[in-house]
Amino acid sequence: MSFATLACDIKDGVAVVTLNRPEVLNAINRRMQDELEEALDAALEQHARALVLTGAGRGFCSGADVTNMAPARPAQDNPALSDIAQRVRKPMGWPALRLYRFPVPTIAAVNGVAAGAGLSLALACDLRIAAESARFTSVFVRRALVPDYGCTYLLPRLVGMEKALEMMYTGDILDAWEALRIGLVGRVVPDAELMAAALGLAGRLAQGPPITLELIKKTAFRGLENTLEDQMLLESQAQAIAQDTEDYREGVRSFLEKRPPRFTGR
Repeated sequence: MSFATLACDIKDGVAVVTLNRPEVLNAINRRMQDELEEALDAALEQHARALVLTGAGRGFCSGADVTNMAPARPAQDNPALSDIAQRVRKPMGWPALRLYRFPVPTIAAVNGVAAGAGLSLALACDLRIAAESARFTSVFVRRALVPDYGCTYLLPRLVGMEKALEMMYTGDILDAWEALRIGLVGRVVPDAELMAAALGLAGRLAQGPPITLELIKKTAFRGLENTLEDQMLLESQAQAIAQDTEDYREGVRSFLEKRPPRFTGR
């Protein structure tokens, strides 16, 4: 499939979405926002079971392209339209929300800089693998801006409130090894091995039971807000759904027959 600001390739159940504006370190403009949503829809339509997000060239994503992201003019000329616009408009940074809610496992393969909204896109993925060249910064404060694209929600949940506030207050740049130390990423690999590592993990996940993986993701994220008792009830409901699938029965058969399972998503 063809896009102007990114590439989307789907093979063997793995979708690879590559932000592709390398001349501006893959800065996000409005067209990229729209095309990222289209690429996510296409991945689901083609039954992708895992997704890898990465950047072309020297960087993952340098954040919003501020030269092309001027705020839209409010619909003040027509009061009736103004109310409608407020109710239907998408939240700022909605591509990160789509990633966060994407039903299949997502992996950010972070090459080079992940700054501002680019950091937020990486945070919105389930897993993060960093190249040794990766650099991370919540740069918003340097422009007198509040972090967006979900950064104020996602970053504290990954690294704790104190470290998250330090990153957001200062805009300091973290290298890949410091990001690993504080739990911002799960793995650091040599630059030349980044995509092999990301695709290898995505391939493993794509062989898993997709209904169960979606249930795991939804249940785990709900657990960030639930009480323990509510979470146990939710787990029971999710378990009942999982046990009603053909993949569950295949999992049991493969165990008894001492062979690898062959999950079909049913």
